[in-house]
Amino acid sequence: ALPTPYGLVRHGIAPDHQGAKAVQQQFDRLFRQPGVHFVGNVRVGRDLQLAELVALFDIVVLATGLPADRALDVPHEGVDVVGAGALLRCLNSDPDSLLRASGPLSDLGAEVAVIGTGNVAIDVIRLLTKTEDELEASDVDDDALCALRPRAVRTVHVLGRCSPHEAKWDPSMLRELAAVREVRLSVDGVPCGDDAAGATEVRVRFGQSLTDLSREAGRVRVRSAARDGSGADVDVLVDTVISAVGFDAATDEGLAAVEGPGSDRVVGVGGRVSGRLGNLAENRKLAIASAAAIAQRLDGIGDTSRGGYAGLRAILPGDTVTFDDWRRIDASEVGRARPGRCRTKFTTRDELLAAARDAAARPVTDAPRSTA
Repeated sequence: ALPTPYGLVRHGIAPDHQGAKAVQQQFDRLFRQPGVHFVGNVRVGRDLQLAELVALFDIVVLATGLPADRALDVPHEGVDVVGAGALLRCLNSDPDSLLRASGPLSDLGAEVAVIGTGNVAIDVIRLLTKTEDELEASDVDDDALCALRPRAVRTVHVLGRCSPHEAKWDPSMLRELAAVREVRLSVDGVPCGDDAAGATEVRVRFGQSLTDLSREAGRVRVRSAARDGSGADVDVLVDTVISAVGFDAATDEGLAAVEGPGSDRVVGVGGRVSGRLGNLAENRKLAIASAAAIAQRLDGIGDTSRGGYAGLRAILPGDTVTFDDWRRIDASEVGRARPGRCRTKFTTRDELLAAARDAAARPVTDAPRSTA
């Protein structure tokens, strides 16, 4: 649906993890092979229907992931909760960012609560606490970061339902957060690393069951109860609550299951099937298994006379994006990189489509930088 390929790599992996984003180079080589095509800026359910794809191809793979942040299941009337996935996509310059669509980005404040203890939670905390020097060579959206974090975040309260050994984040991610220069990290009251003062305290508390969120004097009261009865309950007042409790599939994808003839030729893969976002290694395993299953199905189908890509081109809208178009976008973003950045992404569909057609792109000036 986007004018660019590489969904999770481009807009999901944290912008300061360029080593992980380098997997894009493998996909670049794939798209340069004969018979492999990228078709961007096309939304199934609006520009064409899933049934049309099934009629044109022997196998249709749905790999749409889990685009929607899962809602908190506690009372929070009048409290606007920011989804960690939406926040991460905003900092990754997603042109369909829900945060941007709702109006000008606003300051998250000095006191933040993060609900959840997975890798996405750590990504968000790290990006909100890193110094300017520590974001060197990233492709973070500086304008968005400056609006969301115009000054250092003073305290981040991280609440998780599980015990420490059940946390969904990778230990290496926690070590990386502890190494952020201005962060002083503690887990259940125990400091991690040296006891030096930091500009931001990150206080992780496990075994906490969130009970309710409520508005109080323009801020948010966050309450949780210790699940095993041995720890202390939490009652803190914060400026913003960020939810990082997982993801759900979108409800308006236009990708309802095809019924009748051809339904057995629609294959789901990734988060759409597993119900969790997963990391690159997990998704690679799922892809290998799915490819093997697809190959087996193709052996049973035999020769067909379906229209394939040639038939698809006849029904595509006129503003689709090809892989060559994407390469022009890619080169333009790298060429317009701000100082200290590996690229400066376009943040709107109009800018992306203009770059795809090699039209004049908006000039970039030095961005205001967050003071953290």
